[in-house]
Amino acid sequence: IEKHGVLCYNESICKGEMEMKELINSIGKKKLIMIFGGIVGVVVLIIICLLLYNAFFVSNTYSSVESKIVQAAMEYYGKHQNLLPKSPNDEVSVNSTTLTSSGYLGDLQEMVPDEGVSCTATVTVTNVNNNYRYVANLKCGDKYQTETFVNHVKSVERTVVTGQGLYDMNGELVYRGENPNNYVKFADRLWRIVKFENDSAMLILDDKYARSVWDDRFNTERNRNDGINDYSVSRANDALTNLYNGEDLFSASDKLLIVAHDLAIGKRGETIQYNDGSVEKSQVLEDRYIGLLPLYDYINVSLDENCSSASTQSCSNYNYLNLLESSWWLLTGDSDTTHRVYRIDSSGIIGLTRASTNSYLRPVIYLAKDAIYVGGDGTFENPYLVK
Repeated sequence: IEKHGVLCYNESICKGEMEMKELINSIGKKKLIMIFGGIVGVVVLIIICLLLYNAFFVSNTYSSVESKIVQAAMEYYGKHQNLLPKSPNDEVSVNSTTLTSSGYLGDLQEMVPDEGVSCTATVTVTNVNNNYRYVANLKCGDKYQTETFVNHVKSVERTVVTGQGLYDMNGELVYRGENPNNYVKFADRLWRIVKFENDSAMLILDDKYARSVWDDRFNTERNRNDGINDYSVSRANDALTNLYNGEDLFSASDKLLIVAHDLAIGKRGETIQYNDGSVEKSQVLEDRYIGLLPLYDYINVSLDENCSSASTQSCSNYNYLNLLESSWWLLTGDSDTTHRVYRIDSSGIIGLTRASTNSYLRPVIYLAKDAIYVGGDGTFENPYLVK
């Protein structure tokens, strides 16, 4: 069939071809080329933008370089497992020169975002309860330096001698007052920094966690199940150990940032006024990953000048650890009995009660000294972030 100079073998096909030809003629071939070219140009522009974004904002940052160095170190030690630290808390390190010469890492100078800057890097590997934490320390002239969480806080939070804030007390840096900027977001929960001890940050959960007896074992002196106020054999110790070993509070990656520390489980009397930790530290439970707050730490947080012992109710004043409306357990037992333990009542007042009583647990942990600062300023709205 021939219609208008177009040879067709099917009338419907012929009609479609005619309509397309008329459409092209109506638009004009030049306009059609321009439209097609515009579409191609937009697609090319989008591709270029994606490549540039990936190059400068995704892969080409100091943080991403640190991640690549850590990945290289993991591959390196995967092939040299005999070099990994054998015992908990032991550590080893490898530098970027070794990783590059061994073929696990590219040229460090070509990876960083700033041209012409000389960089060095070291990865420290720590044995954490027979798992391994890898932390990169990257230094690139005056352009960038990996910053630990502890060093960052110390650099922005100067110590004070009055008012709320960070105090230098007994060789420790202690947060005191009603609401200092000591919030940390960790394990998807809010925590408070109680103090810095040996360059590790002591954290306490900012809320109650679960109700529990401190202990409910049979006490022969009491001839009843009033509990025994020895933390090392307590139900509280069992509950917190199970909490750490489980996955309800901490993920596997969270646990890599928690370091073992000695729990100060020494007992004290109500009127004792030694708050330097010497009484509580007279007996320790070694290498624990989780615990409760010793009595002296609660006392030291209060800015009330009358707060000097467990028997002074004013310790609840100017004290950010005062939860209100909920009682919670401390780590410390009573030295004058075998069944009583210190807790903070719903008004924030220190008191002694039977270990078999129910109160809330507030877990206490220590962050690793080489935990890396990610962001935040310690306020409730913008807590510190670590990795």
